[in-house]
Amino acid sequence: MADGVSHLIEVRDRPAFLRRVMLELAGHAQMSVEGDLSQCHFSQDVIVTTDETAILKRNTTAPRQDFLVLRLTSETCGPISRQAGKYLKRAIIHVQIERDSVLELGAYDHFHRECVVTGPGISPALLAELKSTNVLRDFEVAKRWG
Repeated sequence: MADGVSHLIEVRDRPAFLRRVMLELAGHAQMSVEGDLSQCHFSQDVIVTTDETAILKRNTTAPRQDFLVLRLTSETCGPISRQAGKYLKRAIIHVQIERDSVLELGAYDHFHRECVVTGPGISPALLAELKSTNVLRDFEVAKRWG
């Protein structure tokens, strides 16, 4: 259960972190990916839109990057994670997840250590578990979020 507090995250294993957070947030959720998505092959049935939404916004204005919003359910987590995980190091620059109109993950600038923040739906217990398994280097309460 989440505590309503947001955290600044230092990620060690990007694919494992994203996969676990996706599973935690799946259902009534959407995920945006932004970058050079020319090599990414997401199934058409998981693509919601190529436009920004009220919550999921583009984060790079120039040069304009590819942008997709994907439907995040327990059934789509595996295929999305497998495809996105291959391209987190270079092609995918920004990842965001919103659930029930709340931004729950913002991972910007290739998961830069000062640019990954979780929302109130991600519990400190989950983050502690991820740190204990070396998926995270560390995490701390975020001073500002949203």
